[in-house]
Formats: sequence, structure tokens, C-alpha cells
Amino acid sequence: MFSKPKKINLRLLISLIILLAIFIGTSLILWESENKVSDNPIIVEAAKDLNSYEIYIDFDPDSKSLECRQRVEYKNRSKDDLESLYFHLYPNAFKYEDKPVFPAELMGRAYPAGNFTSAYLEIDNLKVNDDPGDYMILGFSEDLLMIDLDEILAPGDTAIVDMTYRVQLAECYGRFGYDDISYRLGNCYPIACVYGDSGWSLHRYYDIGDPFYSDMANYKVVVKAPKEYTIASTGDVVKRKKKGKQALTEIRAQAVRDFAWLASDSFKLSSKKLGDTTVNSYFYTGQGKEALDFAVAALKAYNDAFGQYPYNQLSVVQTNFFIGGMEYPNLVMIDCDMYSSSRLDSLEYIIAHELAHQWWYGLVGNDQVMEPWIDEGLTEYSTILYYGLVSTSYTEDQVIDMVQYNKYKAAQARSPYLYPEIDETIDRPVYEFEDWETYDLLVYGKAALMFHGIRETIGDDLFFDVLKEYYKEYRFLNVNKDDIVGVFNRVTGRDFGPYFDQWLYD
Repeated sequence: MFSKPKKINLRLLISLIILLAIFIGTSLILWESENKVSDNPIIVEAAKDLNSYEIYIDFDPDSKSLECRQRVEYKNRSKDDLESLYFHLYPNAFKYEDKPVFPAELMGRAYPAGNFTSAYLEIDNLKVNDDPGDYMILGFSEDLLMIDLDEILAPGDTAIVDMTYRVQLAECYGRFGYDDISYRLGNCYPIACVYGDSGWSLHRYYDIGDPFYSDMANYKVVVKAPKEYTIASTGDVVKRKKKGKQALTEIRAQAVRDFAWLASDSFKLSSKKLGDTTVNSYFYTGQGKEALDFAVAALKAYNDAFGQYPYNQLSVVQTNFFIGGMEYPNLVMIDCDMYSSSRLDSLEYIIAHELAHQWWYGLVGNDQVMEPWIDEGLTEYSTILYYGLVSTSYTEDQVIDMVQYNKYKAAQARSPYLYPEIDETIDRPVYEFEDWETYDLLVYGKAALMFHGIRETIGDDLFFDVLKEYYKEYRFLNVNKDDIVGVFNRVTGRDFGPYFDQWLYD
């Protein structure tokens, strides 16, 4: 049947077109960018069945604080019934001066003019599955949140935890704090503790090493901040929306071990693309472009040596971090003192080290409190490998001599005076090391030499085959000593158990 078309209301049509144009124009003005989340099949597959975090952050640089809303979908992936859930509240580790997170000799460098200021996280409200939650604040410095569940959380079941909280920052040059240039937000939110074969891992924040241990998870984070602030973070910025004097930045991160971000109104940005990964250098003084070149070189070298980095972006961020460098998923902090023409060698070394952590701990995880040598020893040796894989002013052998053998032998020579009964055991928890020098000597130096000895024994081809297999088998998982020794045994067809034991315990 053919029907006669109805008469079109021209005035109405024109009005609709104008409204549509205004809407489209407004959208183009408000949303500076709208990008896709990673479609890498490796990431998509790894992101399945993980805990998920949605965090909405109102960042106020005037009060140096964050107002946050957070939803966590926690899935019981263990074989046990769970009666409670535990979360780390890492900001509370910075709460008390008599429970410091820095050794006494470093307090003056950690806090400007040596003046301690308190930082903390206060929970305002908490619900579990939309009902009021029963919870307690526990731990050495009130840095643990225990949530009692009304019903048993059976294997495979999910609990939804909603909470609102406030985070107060302190003027501190550590992983978590601020200065007159930037804000460092490492470990700034409640993150679920790891539940393993021995139950909950409830480590406190120690003043030596990296006291972190977490599972992979998916994140959606929205940061509200003054529009002049640039956000550098884990994950991908998918949207940025300006509204008056503020800007909303929406970030998505899939299958990452934790989430960190920095904010500054002084950042400059330089970027390069390597394969599917955009490498960013955020800086405000000095050698920001050189830092980018070092990062690209390290990423290419480690892609070839260990296996492909699977994420869309990787950022190197200049900041006041007096310890030197710190790794987070897709992001590393580098101390601003390294960004000078006279310290380019140090800048290159520390960037190569922190980027190696993207593989060893970022992707292949481990308990950094109980077995810190697993990631630090292999990362330090990977840094040495960098100099054999990349053409620089130093050769790999020179770096081994300068950074490892000389440091280790010098420390041994001093030990009768400094440490009359020094314990050279590598495989021990961070809290059993006497000080940072001993920790550095053994967990970094001696452990790196242990891996070098294996390489000299089995040759380059087989050694890199082991590292590639280790990465392929355990990425997105947590490992222990038996796992890493087992890979060496399987790939080489030899028993390296006694070799590891000799180095780790003698």
C-alpha cells in the first residue's frame, strides 16, 4: 500500500536541528578527550573475574585533602568461606610521629625542615550489600579495616562494599604527600588485603623496603580537581570534562595491581609511541625529554627480553621523592634531583630500574614484605641487562663492576666495623633487616649477582628463555620462591634448588 506523506512542520524541524547543534557543540567543548579502554585481548582476558573498584575523588589542593566515594565488588576467589573482609588503610601509616614510615636518619629528608606533619584516612560511612556495615579499625597505626560480614561469603560469591572517606595529606617527600610543586597519591585509598593459602595477609607499613602486596583488580577512577591541574596516573584517561573552574578526569585501568596518581599545575608533557604503548614524560624542570628517551629505550629492551608490555600507556613522572624512584602500575615516580644534565647517568639507571618493575611486581607479583628479593633482585639484575641490550655510555660489565660487585665488596669490607655479625641471608622479611644499607646490599645487590651466576652457567639464550617463560606463565598472578625456582628447573632441565638455597641462606 502506498500512503501519502504527511506535511512536515518546518519550524519544528529547524528548532530540533538547532538544539541538536547546540548539544553537539556543547559536548565538543566540555569533553576534551574520549578514549577507549584497552582492547588488548591479553588484558581483556586477564580482567575477567577480578575485584573491581569505582572511586570518585574530590581533590582540594587548598586543604590538601581528598573527599572520596568508593565501591568495591569483592569476589571470593579462594576455596574458603569468608566471614570478614580486610582492607589496608595505608594513609594511616603516616598518622603518628612515634610510628614513622621512615628510618630515624631519613626523617629530616622526608619532611621539610624535619617537621613531621600527620596524614590519615577517616571513614565516614560504610555499607555492605547496601546495608550498614559492621567494621573496626585495627593495626599498628590504625592501618587495617576489618569488615564483619552478616552472611558467609562463599567461594565464587561477591560482596559489594560502599564507603565514603576523607584523606588528609601531609607535606612529605615520600610516596604519599605533597610539596609546593606536586601531589603524590600512592596507596591513598582502601585496598583489599590478599587472601592466600595461609589466610589474610595483614602486613603493616614498614620503614624499610616496599611494604605492599596486592591482587590484580579493575579500576574506574574519577578525579575532580581544579582545571589547571594535570593528572598523571595508572590506567588510561578515557574522558576529561571541564566544568567552570573544575575538571573531571575519568580513568580506567584493567588488570592492574593497584592504582596511583599524581597532580600538579606545573607539569609539562612529552610523549612517544612505541608499538601500542604511549610513553609519557611528565616533568617541570630539567631533562624531561631525556627521561622520555630513556623510558622508551628501556621499554623496547624489556619487551624484547621478557615479553610484551600489554598496557596502553606508561608514564615517568618527575616529583620530589627523595628516595629516588618508586614503581606503580603504568607509572613510576622519579626524584626531581635526577633531572639535571650532570646526573643523566643516574637518571637513566633509575628509570631503567623502575621500568623493569613493570614486569617484576607490576605484572608478576609477589609478597614484597615476606619475599622482597623476588622482585627487587630480578629487577636490579634486569637493570644491568638493560646496559647490554641498549647502546649507552656504559657496558653491561662496567655496570656490574661499578654498581654491584664494588658495592657488595665494599660493604663486606666495612661490615666488620659496621656489622660485626652481619647476617647475609637474602630470603627474609623486610622487618628482619637491620637498616636500608643491609637491605640494599642483599635484596638488590647480592640477589642480582645470584641471577647473574645462573646466566653465566646456562648461557644467554637459555637464561632469556627462562625469563620469558616466567613472565608468560605468571603475569597477572602472585608468585613465591618455589614458583621462580620451578621455572628455572623446567626450562633448563636442571635442579637449581640447591643453587638458590646457597645464595639465599648462606
